[in-house]
Amino acid sequence: MTKQLDVWQSQFGVDWTDRTEVKPDSRVGAFRDILSHLPVKSILEVGCNTGYNLIALSRIGNYKLVGIDPQIYATKQAMECGLECSVADCFNLPYLNASFDLVFTVGVLMHVTPVDMPRAVKELCRVSNRYVLVIEYFSPGEISLPWHGHTDLLWKRDYGKSFADSTCIEEGFLGRNRGFDNCTYWLFER
Repeated sequence: MTKQLDVWQSQFGVDWTDRTEVKPDSRVGAFRDILSHLPVKSILEVGCNTGYNLIALSRIGNYKLVGIDPQIYATKQAMECGLECSVADCFNLPYLNASFDLVFTVGVLMHVTPVDMPRAVKELCRVSNRYVLVIEYFSPGEISLPWHGHTDLLWKRDYGKSFADSTCIEEGFLGRNRGFDNCTYWLFER
């Protein structure tokens, strides 16, 4: 267990879930643009929270959609929406090697410490049989930022450099007009 997971599994994570509202329809276009040309049938979201990204994906294709999140409260809400979700974290994914065509994160790896990042990347790649999509805050150099009264809970970095064993086949920016909080995305092929 990391300090960051402790924070997310505490009341802080419940409060974040309650105050964060993402409209799935606002992200449909961005996901369609990124994924429509890929031969993908099964998708795992690591850090799905209440499932808004999975709901958006359900509106653009007939995918097998699965989510995990370390926050029990958020996972229960996702399951109440009919989504297939379980409680787990990015370090211990409860799936066999190459279980999903695409594994993705949105705003999850930014909460992983520099020391723990290689372990998270290895686990994401382990359960992907072809693609990994990462949507996170970008910085050319790694920086830690204070966030909601916490230190060592949010990092901006160049995630394109974190997946050295994979090939980045697409990269771009997703602004608020696409339903995201000014993030960069990297699409990797293993």
